[in-house]
Amino acid sequence: MSNRTARRLAVPAALALTLGLTLTACADDAGAPADETTTSAGDDATGTATDDTSTDDATDDATDDATDDDGASASASAAAPEHRTAAGLLAIATAEKKAGGTAYAIDDPDRDNTWEVDVATGTISVEVEVSADGTEVVRTQEDDLDADDRRALADARFSITQAIERTVATSGGDLDDAELDEDDGRYHWSVTVLVDGAETDYRVGIQDGKVAQERGDD
Repeated sequence: MSNRTARRLAVPAALALTLGLTLTACADDAGAPADETTTSAGDDATGTATDDTSTDDATDDATDDATDDDGASASASAAAPEHRTAAGLLAIATAEKKAGGTAYAIDDPDRDNTWEVDVATGTISVEVEVSADGTEVVRTQEDDLDADDRRALADARFSITQAIERTVATSGGDLDDAELDEDDGRYHWSVTVLVDGAETDYRVGIQDGKVAQERGDD
């Protein structure tokens, strides 16, 4: 082989080697950013997922707080009676618990917006003012209890609460007021209810619990 022929063969080989090295270097350079981009994207995705989780947690906490508030509001609403009769009966129970005796009269909330409940305890009568919803004692005041009233209460088989419940069931009205009353030496419960906005009087036997509407001339 001549020297000229050898040189012609050597030049293409050298060019091929140089081109191969250049392509390899470019491939290496292109691969590095691709890895970095992938890693960065992964980090961003992780960060976004974390942010979403935090947002979800905050939303859950807010929902839980709102639910708790609604539950407290519902419990408070359930504790307050919706109807006048229910509030009056609750006021009697509240007054009896406060004074430690037996209720024998209740007057409806008027200007002062409180139920006035008279409770007999021994020889003492305790007037207990109770909030309109029947749950809270506002004020108490003691007075002497009439001896005849005391004996009538001791002999009664039906309480003022039972008398009110029976009267309301019979009349379909709402409680206005009630008290221990006496007529010709005989005691009974006198209960006034509101029927279609009008006051109607009833008497209930303290011994037999019978309900009768008062006559107009009584």
